[in-house]
Amino acid sequence: MKTLSYLIVFFYLTLGQIVFAQNTNEKTGPGTYEILSNIKEPVKIPFKMHHGKPIMELKINGEPAVFMIDNGILWDEVWLFGTPIVEKINLKPIETGTIAGAGEGDATTAYTSSNLTLAFKDIIFYEQPVYVSPYEAGFASMFPGTDGQLCNAFFKHFIVEFDFEENFVILHNPKEFKYEGNGSILDMTLNESGTHAVPFSFTTLDGKIYNDKADIDFGGVYEFKVALNNKHNLQLPKDVKPVRAFGAQGEMNEYKGKIKNMTFGKYTFEDPTVVFGDERTARIHPDNLGVIGLPMFMKFDIIFDYFNYKIYIEPNRDFNGTIE
Repeated sequence: MKTLSYLIVFFYLTLGQIVFAQNTNEKTGPGTYEILSNIKEPVKIPFKMHHGKPIMELKINGEPAVFMIDNGILWDEVWLFGTPIVEKINLKPIETGTIAGAGEGDATTAYTSSNLTLAFKDIIFYEQPVYVSPYEAGFASMFPGTDGQLCNAFFKHFIVEFDFEENFVILHNPKEFKYEGNGSILDMTLNESGTHAVPFSFTTLDGKIYNDKADIDFGGVYEFKVALNNKHNLQLPKDVKPVRAFGAQGEMNEYKGKIKNMTFGKYTFEDPTVVFGDERTARIHPDNLGVIGLPMFMKFDIIFDYFNYKIYIEPNRDFNGTIE
């Protein structure tokens, strides 16, 4: 049995690892796709928020399904949680492996398969590889109402925009996309861990300023998670409260508390509540400040451009910070 290694997003921003072959071409998406609309406009896929996650309806090999989307680490495989759809589409195992995640406890077995067809209203993705975890592993319970999640079917074929005001995922052709907004343009850096990081800074209550990079994770459930036990030697502040969190292998310790402010692009947020964790509770690159999660992204119209290593952020109606 092979031990597999991919980033998977778990409940309360706890990230596990799965390991099998990754696409070696960073700018090539898995399989092929067909756009059904004759209109030469970006493809728009509606989503709705469900238990704090954006979910999309689609058909997998002709069967109705519900998916989340994630980009903690870019991986080609669609991930299925072992819900009844796995039996309906009669997937055949190709390679077995194990999940090793955050928390205490034993890893769980899983397998890979191939050749899924993912059909949305205006676009179909063919020949998609898949990773299947058993229902007993508990991921379906962590993400109720969903059958799985996808990543590079979107991010490695398109420049991907999230409109949280109208609730659309918008897929832009990389050859035709041109940013014409007035937001911040941030450079992304690929870390050795497989995560991507962007410039970020924050000030603690004692007035210390930390200006470096932070990992991005669309599956993260906190606006920002501060990394402890790294080169910045950040200490857990006083008056924090413990937060109960669970990973692939059990319960973990995290803490919630205040910092003075934090800055993302040209936007600053005063007196935010953040979570403090370490390398055991999140896939944090050892040298970075922490992890930016979905609640922060939801304050913006946000565009992920992995072809040019850029993120574009522009405040939406939920933005509650200040602009430099």
